[in-house]
Amino acid sequence: MLTASHVGLLAAVVATFAGAIYWMMSRAVHHQAEADLLAAAEILVRELNEGTAPTSLRIPETYFHRFGPAPRDQAFFALWNSAGVKVVEKGNVPAGIGPLDRRPKREGPHPFETQVSGPRLDIVVATPDGGQLRIGRPLAKESDDLGRLAVRLATGAMVALVIGAIAAVWLADRISTPLRRMAVSAKRVSDRNLKERLPAESTIIEVGQLATVFNAMLLRLEQAFDRQSRFTADASHELRTPVAVILAQAEHALSRERASEDYQGALGTCRDAARRMKRLVDDLLLLSRADGGQLLARRDPLDLAQITRDVVDLLRPLAQERKVRVSTKLAPSRSLGDAGQLGQVVTNLLTNAIRYNHLGGEVLVSVEPRPCEDSSVKVTLTVEDRGPGIPLASQATVFDRFTRGDSARTQHGETGTGLGLSIVREIVEAHGGTVALQSTPGNGTTVTVLLPTSAMT
Repeated sequence: MLTASHVGLLAAVVATFAGAIYWMMSRAVHHQAEADLLAAAEILVRELNEGTAPTSLRIPETYFHRFGPAPRDQAFFALWNSAGVKVVEKGNVPAGIGPLDRRPKREGPHPFETQVSGPRLDIVVATPDGGQLRIGRPLAKESDDLGRLAVRLATGAMVALVIGAIAAVWLADRISTPLRRMAVSAKRVSDRNLKERLPAESTIIEVGQLATVFNAMLLRLEQAFDRQSRFTADASHELRTPVAVILAQAEHALSRERASEDYQGALGTCRDAARRMKRLVDDLLLLSRADGGQLLARRDPLDLAQITRDVVDLLRPLAQERKVRVSTKLAPSRSLGDAGQLGQVVTNLLTNAIRYNHLGGEVLVSVEPRPCEDSSVKVTLTVEDRGPGIPLASQATVFDRFTRGDSARTQHGETGTGLGLSIVREIVEAHGGTVALQSTPGNGTTVTVLLPTSAMT
């Protein structure tokens, strides 16, 4: 189809071009023949004005040779007086011709009349005495020249069409061959085979660019599927532990009659496991909403400083239990968003700072409007601890899902679900902000959140 369309388009272009050339050449030939006849007629009229007898008139030698010496090319002329009586004629005058009913003008931009009769061209001009002079000739020579031109144009058009067709076939094959290879490779791509890549080596830049873009898309799909697979596997593993605890406790309690204290202990363990499972499910649902772009449902005016103050008060018992001192520096900071989600951001960051800290350590939480390098003002939340810090090898992945801190860095050796910082990043980005982490092993960790102010949102 591509080749046929190219050949059809080329044929139309070539035919139009050849037709235009032939039409312009025929027009030029007609105008030249008309100009030659008019010039010869003017010479004859001038000779009449000079007193030359009509019977002595003859076509000038210059135009005789220009018209052609062959009998078929020779011109003729006939002269009529003002009464319409033929005075003289010379040459092979066609039978049945006479003066025009309307006398030609002698002045103006077109002081003659033109008549075309088959292959013959006639010019009629007025004479000084009110008569008419008709001069004409067959256009056989011009017809032959135009015929030869038509043959040349047709031949050239056919040659151009053949060459164009060959070039179109070559070009179409050059374009379609890599596309066919890409189609074969694309058919092998599936949800079970995302490692397939299209051949990007092509002499056609656009085809190579298309393959490169497609391969980049496949890479993103492969990475997304890998993340989804890891996410599912990690979530299953996390859910398996509390479920196993609940099942084990229930089976143990039901294995025989026990004291009420034993049943209470088993139920308490099941309750703790269920709480952990509920917290994990809630986190997974939040991340699922974030993946679907449905995380931020509200944009209400809020004061991040007040939200942070409430969270700090809520988590002071945990800090006192871990013997960690929490200091705050809170300035009113207006923004727009979901107060519950931003409260979860502060909770996750502060909980991490308390858990991953030294005995008797310190955490500083600050909220304030702060100018940025781009001359804008951002609401800035900073949570800084003096704990053991994060190893350099782990800092690049701390915001990835199910990335856990080292249990040895906590006072009680416990670890979380590995979703806390992932949730922080998703919520902050949904609010149009950014989150960054700086950590020096042995000297603590600082997490900085930047959010738009309400005036800029």
